[in-house]
Amino acid sequence: MHEKLACLPGSPARILITATADETVVAVSAELDQRSTSRLREALADETSLGPPVLVADLSGLTFCSVSGLEVLTEAARAAAAAGVEFVVVAAQRAVVRPLRVLGLDRELRVVGCLAEAVARNAAARTLAAEVG
Repeated sequence: MHEKLACLPGSPARILITATADETVVAVSAELDQRSTSRLREALADETSLGPPVLVADLSGLTFCSVSGLEVLTEAARAAAAAGVEFVVVAAQRAVVRPLRVLGLDRELRVVGCLAEAVARNAAARTLAAEVG
């Protein structure tokens, strides 16, 4: 099985995690396919267990996203909701947005067009809380 996966075209996804006190960003680039979905699933589960206020799956660097990759996102969103963690997906490119829309996952997931938009809402909520508190 490993030999077959090694022969697949394209580059397997690269995953970079950046965490602050306010949010954790799991940035995924290249191609999210069978070779990398288990790594993404593990990364999102690990970060969710740490309980950040916001967990962002930044897919803006993807050139391809398989159905199994989309499944990982929906699982992560459900786990985050159960843990009280806000889950946001960043995606603007057709390779990700179109499958999300076709499968109706854009109604289940909070999808924004850029990372700044994903973290801005959280920053606005913190500012409001500080002004009220």
